[in-house]
Amino acid sequence: MQTKIKTLAKPKKYPNTRRRQFIQLINCTDHYWMEVLGDELFHDLNYYDLFTQMWLRRNDTFYKSELHRLMPHISQRTAVKYIQIAIDHGFLVEHPDPEDLRSKRITMSADLKRKIELFLDYSISVFETFSLPDSQPPHS
Repeated sequence: MQTKIKTLAKPKKYPNTRRRQFIQLINCTDHYWMEVLGDELFHDLNYYDLFTQMWLRRNDTFYKSELHRLMPHISQRTAVKYIQIAIDHGFLVEHPDPEDLRSKRITMSADLKRKIELFLDYSISVFETFSLPDSQPPHS
């Protein structure tokens, strides 16, 4: 089940200090993503899309040719290259397809699942600490 984020027609205005804090929060989670994955190669929003979308469907297996749909901002050819790199680094695992032995299915490695969950837990904790202080209401 996916939750859609509602888009506000006109967002509330916040002071620049609050905006800076938010950028710092994003930077912290961004650095943590790289730290958890351990390789700058995966510091790419396309990998973020792929890995988090696979995590959302973590009980599924995929054909390599299907995974490009989880990386909507690049071509299918480029997505296949990214996927192969993730396989070569052990983040994704190829398994024989029991229904068609000529095909392989792709799953997340147990280590990648653990790393994504660690990243998600860290990000949630950072966002929770960012909650708006009662003493500083947003500007209209």
